[in-house]
Amino acid sequence: MFGFLLAFVTALSEAFKDIFSKFNLKHVDEYTAAFSMHLVISVLLAPIVLFRGIETMSVRFLLALAASTILQLIVILLYMKAIKRSELSVTVPLVTLTPLFMLITSPILIGEFPSALGIVGIFFIVVGTYVLNIDGNKDKPLAPFTSLITNQGSRYMFIVAFLWSITANIDKIGVEETSPIFWAFTKDFIILIYLLPIMLIKSKSPLTQLKQRAGPLFGVGLFRTLSVLSQLFAIQLILVAYVIAIKRSSALIIILFAFFFLNEKEYFKTRLIGILVILCGLILIAL
Repeated sequence: MFGFLLAFVTALSEAFKDIFSKFNLKHVDEYTAAFSMHLVISVLLAPIVLFRGIETMSVRFLLALAASTILQLIVILLYMKAIKRSELSVTVPLVTLTPLFMLITSPILIGEFPSALGIVGIFFIVVGTYVLNIDGNKDKPLAPFTSLITNQGSRYMFIVAFLWSITANIDKIGVEETSPIFWAFTKDFIILIYLLPIMLIKSKSPLTQLKQRAGPLFGVGLFRTLSVLSQLFAIQLILVAYVIAIKRSSALIIILFAFFFLNEKEYFKTRLIGILVILCGLILIAL
C-alpha cells in the first residue's frame, strides 16, 4: 500500500513540476531550465549522500548509470522543447504512452511480464491517444496519427515516452545495486555535467536567466526531486509498470490546470475524454 501512495506522490509532484516548467519557459530557454533543474536536485541530495557515505558501485551499476544518463539527457532536452513549443494539454498527456512501451521493454530489461489485462490496457491507451489528438479533424480519421509527425511538440513527447519506458527499467537496476538516494544523485549530477557545456554554448546569458528566475526554477527542481525520490522508493516496493502507470495520471491534473488557468479550452471535452480512456487503460495495466 505504501508503494502505491509513493506512486501517487510521484504523480502529483510531476504535475507541479510540469506546470512550473511551462511558466518558466516563457522567460528562460530550455537549456538553462534543464540545467537549473538538475542543479537543484544535485544540491538538495549532495548533503544526504555525503552524510550516508559513497556506496559501492558495481560494474552493473556503472553500465546502468552510463545508459541512463545518456538517454535522460536526450529526454530532458526533448521534454523541455516539447512543453515550450506546444500546449501542455496536447503534449504532456502523450507521456501516458510510456506504460504501453513498457509492456515490451520491461520483459526484456528486467523480466517483468505483462498480464492479460495489460493487453486490454494497451487497447484503451491506443484508443485514448487517438481521441486525445482528434481535435477538430473529425473529417480526417488519420489526423491524430499524422499530428505525431506534423506537430513538433507531440513528436518530441512521443520520443520522450518511448525513452522513458527504457530509463524507468534502468532506474530499478540502479536502485537494486545501491539505493534510491545515491542512484538519484549520481545520475542527476552526471546529467548536470553534460548540460553545463550545452547550456554555455546554446543559451544567451544563462547566468542572468538563472538569477532572474531563481525562485521559480528552484520550484521546478524541488518538485522534480520529490518526484524522482518517491518514484525510486516506490519501485522498490511494487512493480515498475505500476509506479509509472500511476505516475502518468499527472496528465489529468495537467489538463485540468491548463483548462482553468492557462485558458487552453479548445477541444477540452475531447481531450478530457481521451485522457480518461487512457487512465482506464493504465488502471488495467496496473491490475
